[in-house]
Amino acid sequence: MELSGATLIFLSLISLPILVSLLHRKWTPTSKKTQPPGPRSLPLIGSLLHLITSQPQVTLRDLAKKHGPVMHLRLGQVDTVVISSAAAAQEVLRDSALNFASRPSILASEIACYGNLDIAFAPYGAYWRTLRKICTVELLSARKVRQFAPIRDSETLSLVTNIRDGAGAGCREPVNLGRMLVSCTNNISAKATFGEGCEVELQEQFLAAIDVVLKYSGGLSVGDLFPSLRFVDAVTGLKRRLWRARRQLDAVFDKIIAKCEARREQKKKTTGEDDLLSVMLRIKDEGELEFPIRETNIKAIIVDLFTGGTETTSSAAEWIMSELMRNPEVMANAQTEVRRTFDNLSPQDHESHLEKLSYMRMVVKEGMRLHPVLPLLLPRVCQNTCDVGGFEVTKGSRIMVNAWAIARSPEYWHGDAEEFRPERFEDSTADYNGTQFEYLPFGSGRRMCPGSNFGLAALELILARLLYYFDWSLPGGIQPDELDMDMIVGSTARRKNQLHLVASPYNVPIDILS
Repeated sequence: MELSGATLIFLSLISLPILVSLLHRKWTPTSKKTQPPGPRSLPLIGSLLHLITSQPQVTLRDLAKKHGPVMHLRLGQVDTVVISSAAAAQEVLRDSALNFASRPSILASEIACYGNLDIAFAPYGAYWRTLRKICTVELLSARKVRQFAPIRDSETLSLVTNIRDGAGAGCREPVNLGRMLVSCTNNISAKATFGEGCEVELQEQFLAAIDVVLKYSGGLSVGDLFPSLRFVDAVTGLKRRLWRARRQLDAVFDKIIAKCEARREQKKKTTGEDDLLSVMLRIKDEGELEFPIRETNIKAIIVDLFTGGTETTSSAAEWIMSELMRNPEVMANAQTEVRRTFDNLSPQDHESHLEKLSYMRMVVKEGMRLHPVLPLLLPRVCQNTCDVGGFEVTKGSRIMVNAWAIARSPEYWHGDAEEFRPERFEDSTADYNGTQFEYLPFGSGRRMCPGSNFGLAALELILARLLYYFDWSLPGGIQPDELDMDMIVGSTARRKNQLHLVASPYNVPIDILS
C-alpha cells in the first residue's frame, strides 16, 4: 500500500518529537537509585495498553499485585507512579505532602476550568491557598452547609414525589432511579449556588452546558500523554469541541451573574447572602484578598462545585442502593432503623435526626469504601525527586493513588474485603478525614476534597428518605445476585447502566410537599 506525500509528511512530523524523546532518554545518565518496578513498556506508547479499559483501577490493582505497591508506568511520554498501599499513600499524601501538592496540567482542565483557576487543578501555591480559605471559611463551612438544609429538604422530598409518581398507582412500574438521583443532586447544587431566585430556565441551560463540558472532559487527550504532540488535539477537533463547550458555559454564566448582581442589594436587605454566587461576588467587590477574585475565578470555582458535588453524590447514592439490593438483610436492617427513627417525626425534622441513624451511616461508609467515586483520586505531580517506599520518584512524574485498590485490600479489610458488610465500621476508627490511609473516599491532606461535608449531608438525607418512604425490589424477576454492577470510569466511577428499581410506597403522604 502506497502512502501519499501528505501522509508521509504528517507521519514524519509525529515521529520526529517521539524520536528526539527516545534519544534523550537513551543518552540521559540514569540514577544509581532504584526506580520503581513496573510492567514492560512498548516502544512509543509505553504501558498505555494496560489502561485501555473501562475500569483502569482494577487493571492497576492486578499489576500492583505483581510489581508492588509503588509501581512505575510509562504512559506515552509521561512517567507515572501508581500507589497501591496505605503506607505508600501516607508517604505521598502526608509525609511528603508539599512535594506532591500540585496537579499536572491537562487539556480538559485548562479549558473547562478557565486556565486551572479552580480549586481542584490550580497549582499549589498562594493562589490555591486563597481559594482553599474561601471554600473552608465562606462557601463550604459547617455553618454554610447547615444553612442549605431547607434546599436539601425540599429537593429530596421532590425526589420522593417523583419516584411515587413514576411508579404509577399500583402499576409497580420500574423507575430510573439513577436518572432521578442525578436530577435531585443537580437541583440541590444549583439552588445552593445560584439561590432560589434564579430562573429555572437559566438553571436548566447551565446544567445542559455543564453536561457538555463533562462529556468532553472525561479521560486524557493525546497531548496529555504525549506533550510533544499537543497539536494532535487540535487536528482531531478535541480542543475545538472543548472551547465550544466553554463558550456555551460562558454565555449562561454571564446571564446568571448579571441576574444575581441585579438582585443582590435587595437580597441583602431581606434574606442576606443565602447562595454561594452572592458570597463570591461580595468577596470580589471587597477586593481584600492577596489575589483579587474576578468573574473568571468565580466561574472556575462554580465548575468545581458542580463537577465535584453533583455527579459524585448521585453516583455514590446509586452504588449504595445497588449494594443494598444485592444484600437484602442489610437493606432490612437499615430500613428498620430509619423507620423506627422517622415514624413519629415531621419531614422537616428528618435531617436533624440523621445522627441517630448509626447503622445507615455505616452503610454509607461501606458504600464509599467499595465504590469511591474517584477510584484513582485526582493525579498529583512530583515537584522534586524523592524516595517513596524505598524507590526513587523523579521530578515531573505523575502520581496516581489507587484508593479503590487500597480500600479492597485484604491486608486492611480482612478476607471479606470484597463483600458489602457495614458492620465492619462498628468498631472502626476510619472516617472521612483522610487520616486513615486505608480509607480515602475524599482523598487526604492539603488537596483532599473541600466539599465532603456538603456532599455527605445530601447523600445521607437522600438515602434515609429512599429507605423510609419506599420498599424496593428488582424488576423482571431479577435475583439480588443477578444485578449487574458494571462500572465505567470517566470523570467519576459510575454505573455503566443506570439503576432501575420497583418502588412500593411505604408511607408517602399525598401532600408531602405542602
